[in-house]
Amino acid sequence: MRIHEALARRRGKTDEHIRQLERQGRAGRRYTAMLPNIPFLILGLLCDAGWILHLVAGWRFLSCSFNLPLLLSMLAVAVGVGMTIRPNLIHEKEIALGYQKDLSFGLTVAAGLAGGIVGLIINDGWIAAGGFLNFASGLPIYLSFKPGIHYGVQ
Repeated sequence: MRIHEALARRRGKTDEHIRQLERQGRAGRRYTAMLPNIPFLILGLLCDAGWILHLVAGWRFLSCSFNLPLLLSMLAVAVGVGMTIRPNLIHEKEIALGYQKDLSFGLTVAAGLAGGIVGLIINDGWIAAGGFLNFASGLPIYLSFKPGIHYGVQ
């Protein structure tokens, strides 16, 4: 219950912030993640495990042999994760402008797929597993974003 209460409080703060932006006329065209709190949290944690594995295994591989596609996929993951980690400066993870959701969740998911494919090509199972885990668990979050601001998504 504590996790559910903490997520509900966080969602309430997000709703309050968006209402404030609407009153100021700065809400813009927002998108809301329509996943319930617990699946959003679980998929987010799995996605985090995937990109961490992708990056760690990728750096291990790059320390022995240079691979430009792998480096590019890792840089894309780093940018996407950076845009997701800075929610107070960029957006509220669950509610974002179109370009914000695309640069955070969208870029991270696409880079995970690219990293998984590169991992298969270079025959590194850890990179492939991390990339595909990132892709498979981040894609439902990204696809759950719907146009408009929807309050009280449970």
